[in-house]
Amino acid sequence: MYRAIMVPLDGSAFGEHALPLALGIARRTCAQVHLVHVRTPAAEAPAPEDHGTGEQASTAIDQERIAVYLRELATYLSERWEIVIKASSLEGPVAETLQAYVQASGIDLTIMTTHGYGPLSRIWMGSVADSLVRRLSSPTVLVRPHAEAVDLLETVHEQAFEHILIPLDGSKLAESIIEPAIELGALMEARYTLLQAIEPLIKGYIPGPYAGLMDKDLREPRRAETKAYLERIAHRMREQGLRVETQTPIAYAPDAILDYARDYAVDFIAMATHGRSGFSRVLMGSIASTVVCKAGVPILLYRPSAEALQNSAANEDHLVESTMSG
Repeated sequence: MYRAIMVPLDGSAFGEHALPLALGIARRTCAQVHLVHVRTPAAEAPAPEDHGTGEQASTAIDQERIAVYLRELATYLSERWEIVIKASSLEGPVAETLQAYVQASGIDLTIMTTHGYGPLSRIWMGSVADSLVRRLSSPTVLVRPHAEAVDLLETVHEQAFEHILIPLDGSKLAESIIEPAIELGALMEARYTLLQAIEPLIKGYIPGPYAGLMDKDLREPRRAETKAYLERIAHRMREQGLRVETQTPIAYAPDAILDYARDYAVDFIAMATHGRSGFSRVLMGSIASTVVCKAGVPILLYRPSAEALQNSAANEDHLVESTMSG
């Protein structure tokens, strides 16, 4: 159960697109919402020739404006939605400062937009989101903003997530997203789809007329193995009373994920940001980046700890060496 949700804001309308989802989750879990803005040292530093006026004075005005903006927004939203909201204006390198805030404040879920530009803060939310996901040990939700301004009076009730897609790659690291996804889906009794793509094979010099047959002969055993793997995970989830189905599309992983999300009314995509798929060593990090850039639904991301990454890498390297030597 979520207790504290952080929403980084940059003072722009784009940043506010993360608020409806954060408020909706907070209403269901009685979590406290933390609105956090970070002003970078570069933005506040006066020019060398400045002696207390000009750039320095402008920075002080901007700092006060963002503080007022956060306080007024927190008051407005807490009164409207009866949620405990805390506003904080901080200074420092953005990702590092937000990471420290998460650790100090016990934040267990971060929700932010994938991009935006705040005239008061001078930060690009895309780069901050990317850096923050790589640092946090708690889940992060990325929301893609739209051109229309968000209506904070009504859209809280429109945030439904009844179908969650969980892409996997056969690794334990990729499976680390399952528990965070279940925790999120429990808020609305969501159903789940486990998906692992079967990537097309490269057959080299096989003559054209026989390539399709060879591809099928090589592909079907792999597909059966993948289906059995997904069903084992689905069985464990079903034992918890969850509704789960499995899919093994033949396509490159990012395309398979995006196509399924678009065609089957997916409300959320949940992914681990790193993972390796057996001998192919397909990085979930690069796949996640593509999905985040192109998906039209919120993305739940979770990065396993550095220790887990190292242990998994060592185990897979040992498996490769054992297989080749045998």
